[in-house]
Amino acid sequence: MIRILLLVSIVSVLVGCREQPQVIVPDEAGVTMDLSVAPNPPAVGDASLVISIEDQDGQPISDADIAIRGDMNHAGMEPVLREASGGREGDYTVPFEWTMGGDWFVVVTATLPDGRVVEKQFDYVVASDGTMQMDEMDMATEAVGDES
Repeated sequence: MIRILLLVSIVSVLVGCREQPQVIVPDEAGVTMDLSVAPNPPAVGDASLVISIEDQDGQPISDADIAIRGDMNHAGMEPVLREASGGREGDYTVPFEWTMGGDWFVVVTATLPDGRVVEKQFDYVVASDGTMQMDEMDMATEAVGDES
């Protein structure tokens, strides 16, 4: 029994000691990330999110893994979680559903082919006519991998 507890303790320490990625913003990573919504203007219901990712030279970045978290700024709502990978010419299309009207934020996290993780937040507000408007706000970007 003591051996099992010791083994569990060692594994817990090793998992907890993994190196955490450095946090940077997209501009500092030399990456541009944009989000467009179809249909536009977006409204409650089914939609497609198109994430476009380019490097500092304006070249598309394909073969990234994309994770999306759509959430509202009030408690009690299940977030809308989606994923995509590969991309075509730096564009990643992800099916999405605006489940209700209100203040939304969509966090797009892209793990780039070189191991960096770029993250950006896009804010949406449901207008009185049921459509949504977008403001964007940069979030921290995480760089994963060897920095040398």
